[in-house]
Amino acid sequence: MAHEHVRARRAAGVTLAWLGCAGLAVSMARAMTWEGGDDAPAGACVVSRISVDYDVDYVPGLGGYGVVATSLSDVPDDCAGREVAVTLHGADDAALAESRAPVTAPTTTVRVPGEPVPVEQLGGVSLALVTDGDAGPGTGLLPAG
Repeated sequence: MAHEHVRARRAAGVTLAWLGCAGLAVSMARAMTWEGGDDAPAGACVVSRISVDYDVDYVPGLGGYGVVATSLSDVPDDCAGREVAVTLHGADDAALAESRAPVTAPTTTVRVPGEPVPVEQLGGVSLALVTDGDAGPGTGLLPAG
Protein backbone atom coordinates (compact mmCIF):
# COMPACT_ATOMS: atom_id res chain seq x y z
CA MET A 1 0.00 0.00 0.00
CA ALA A 2 2.89 2.37 0.70
CA HIS A 3 4.17 1.74 -2.84
CA GLU A 4 0.83 2.84 -4.29
CA HIS A 5 1.10 6.23 -2.52
CA VAL A 6 4.66 6.69 -3.81
CA ARG A 7 3.52 5.83 -7.35
CA ALA A 8 0.57 8.21 -7.08
CA ARG A 9 2.82 11.04 -5.85
CA ARG A 10 5.33 10.41 -8.65
CA ALA A 11 2.55 10.41 -11.22
CA ALA A 12 1.17 13.64 -9.79
CA GLY A 13 4.66 15.21 -9.80
CA VAL A 14 5.30 14.19 -13.40
CA THR A 15 1.87 15.49 -14.44
CA LEU A 16 2.47 18.84 -12.71
CA ALA A 17 5.91 19.17 -14.31
CA TRP A 18 4.47 18.41 -17.75
CA LEU A 19 1.67 20.95 -17.26
CA GLY A 20 4.19 23.56 -16.12
CA CYS A 21 6.30 23.02 -19.25
CA ALA A 22 3.22 23.16 -21.46
CA GLY A 23 2.12 26.41 -19.79
CA LEU A 24 5.59 27.91 -20.27
CA ALA A 25 5.57 26.92 -23.95
CA VAL A 26 2.16 28.56 -24.47
CA SER A 27 3.32 31.69 -22.63
CA MET A 28 6.47 31.94 -24.75
CA ALA A 29 4.49 31.43 -27.96
CA ARG A 30 2.14 34.26 -27.01
CA ALA A 31 5.06 36.54 -26.16
CA MET A 32 6.50 36.02 -29.65
CA THR A 33 3.32 37.14 -31.37
CA TRP A 34 1.69 40.53 -31.71
CA GLU A 35 -0.52 41.17 -28.65
CA GLY A 36 -0.85 37.44 -27.95
CA GLY A 37 -2.89 36.89 -31.13
CA ASP A 38 -1.85 36.45 -34.71
CA ASP A 39 1.63 37.36 -35.91
CA ALA A 40 2.10 41.07 -36.51
CA PRO A 41 1.30 42.00 -40.09
CA ALA A 42 4.13 43.08 -42.38
CA GLY A 43 4.94 46.75 -41.85
CA ALA A 44 3.42 46.86 -38.34
CA CYS A 45 5.42 49.01 -35.93
CA VAL A 46 7.19 46.41 -33.80
CA VAL A 47 10.40 47.69 -32.18
CA SER A 48 12.00 44.24 -32.03
CA ARG A 49 12.11 44.20 -35.86
CA ILE A 50 14.40 47.25 -35.97
CA SER A 51 18.13 46.59 -36.42
CA VAL A 52 20.65 48.89 -34.72
CA ASP A 53 24.17 49.72 -35.85
CA TYR A 54 26.65 52.28 -34.56
CA ASP A 55 28.28 55.09 -36.53
CA VAL A 56 31.83 55.26 -35.18
CA ASP A 57 34.42 57.92 -35.93
CA TYR A 58 37.83 58.94 -34.61
CA VAL A 59 37.32 61.68 -32.01
CA PRO A 60 40.50 63.66 -31.27
CA GLY A 61 39.10 64.85 -27.91
CA LEU A 62 38.76 61.22 -26.82
CA GLY A 63 42.07 60.18 -28.30
CA GLY A 64 40.23 57.23 -29.84
CA TYR A 65 37.00 56.11 -31.44
CA GLY A 66 33.56 57.15 -30.31
CA VAL A 67 29.96 56.43 -31.21
CA VAL A 68 28.65 59.58 -32.93
CA ALA A 69 25.24 58.21 -34.01
CA THR A 70 23.08 55.12 -34.15
CA SER A 71 21.68 53.84 -37.43
CA LEU A 72 18.31 52.13 -37.34
CA SER A 73 17.45 49.91 -40.29
CA ASP A 74 14.57 47.62 -41.22
CA VAL A 75 12.25 50.20 -39.65
CA PRO A 76 8.65 49.07 -40.27
CA ASP A 77 6.50 51.47 -42.33
CA ASP A 78 3.99 51.96 -39.50
CA CYS A 79 6.75 53.43 -37.27
CA ALA A 80 7.36 56.39 -39.62
CA GLY A 81 6.36 59.70 -38.07
CA ARG A 82 6.70 58.50 -34.50
CA GLU A 83 9.52 59.54 -32.17
CA VAL A 84 12.21 57.12 -31.03
CA ALA A 85 14.37 57.39 -27.90
CA VAL A 86 17.76 55.73 -28.26
CA THR A 87 19.80 55.10 -25.11
CA LEU A 88 23.42 53.95 -25.21
CA HIS A 89 24.34 51.90 -22.13
CA GLY A 90 27.65 51.08 -20.50
CA ALA A 91 28.72 47.58 -19.44
CA ASP A 92 27.05 48.20 -16.05
CA ASP A 93 23.79 49.16 -17.86
CA ALA A 94 24.16 52.81 -16.85
CA ALA A 95 22.87 55.27 -19.47
CA LEU A 96 25.79 56.96 -21.24
CA ALA A 97 23.74 59.01 -23.71
CA GLU A 98 20.13 59.38 -24.80
CA SER A 99 18.73 61.08 -27.84
CA ARG A 100 15.38 61.30 -29.59
CA ALA A 101 14.45 61.75 -33.22
CA PRO A 102 11.49 61.39 -35.59
CA VAL A 103 11.38 57.96 -37.20
CA THR A 104 11.64 57.52 -40.95
CA ALA A 105 11.26 54.21 -42.76
CA PRO A 106 13.18 52.17 -43.78
CA THR A 107 16.15 53.84 -42.03
CA THR A 108 16.69 56.46 -39.35
CA THR A 109 19.97 57.91 -38.10
CA VAL A 110 19.99 59.37 -34.59
CA ARG A 111 22.91 61.61 -33.56
CA VAL A 112 24.50 61.15 -30.12
CA PRO A 113 24.06 64.51 -28.34
CA GLY A 114 27.09 66.28 -26.89
CA GLU A 115 30.30 64.29 -26.67
CA PRO A 116 30.48 60.95 -28.52
CA VAL A 117 30.43 57.82 -26.37
CA PRO A 118 33.85 56.10 -26.23
CA VAL A 119 33.58 52.74 -28.01
CA GLU A 120 35.29 50.87 -25.17
CA GLN A 121 32.60 52.03 -22.73
CA LEU A 122 29.65 50.90 -24.87
CA GLY A 123 27.78 47.92 -23.48
CA GLY A 124 24.49 48.04 -25.38
CA VAL A 125 21.59 50.05 -26.72
CA SER A 126 17.88 50.28 -26.06
CA LEU A 127 15.09 51.71 -28.20
CA ALA A 128 11.68 53.02 -27.20
CA LEU A 129 8.97 54.54 -29.33
CA VAL A 130 7.86 57.47 -27.22
CA THR A 131 4.99 58.85 -29.31
CA ASP A 132 2.01 57.32 -31.04
CA GLY A 133 1.51 60.00 -33.67
CA ASP A 134 3.57 62.36 -35.78
CA ALA A 135 6.77 63.58 -34.14
CA GLY A 136 7.88 67.13 -34.60
CA PRO A 137 11.26 68.04 -36.07
CA GLY A 138 14.07 66.76 -33.87
CA THR A 139 17.68 67.77 -33.46
CA GLY A 140 18.88 64.16 -33.45
CA LEU A 141 17.92 63.32 -37.03
CA LEU A 142 20.74 63.23 -39.56
CA PRO A 143 19.96 63.67 -43.24
CA ALA A 144 20.20 60.49 -45.29
CA GLY A 145 23.36 59.97 -47.25
